Amino acid sequence: MGKSNSLKDSMKGGLNSLLSSTTPSSIEEKPVKVAKEKETVVHCNFLINKSIHTRMKYLAIDKNMSLKDIVNEAMKEYLDKYEKK
Repeated sequence: MGKSNSLKDSMKGGLNSLLSSTTPSSIEEKPVKVAKEKETVVHCNFLINKSIHTRMKYLAIDKNMSLKDIVNEAMKEYLDKYEKK
């Protein structure tokens, strides 16, 4: 009965109280988060050709990106090119 009470007391502290570190504890430095300015997003409903949509989906898969990121990148490049003229 003593063992079960000891186990119950140990479990009150969660999993960390049951496990102990094998390395000496040191002061861990937390990584400093760089504050990125988050741009507001807007929902857009528009129609595009199915062939273009399919090509963009495959590109997104190939680059391990979302379709939203592909569209944003493509539109940014297009606008940058257009604004230079």
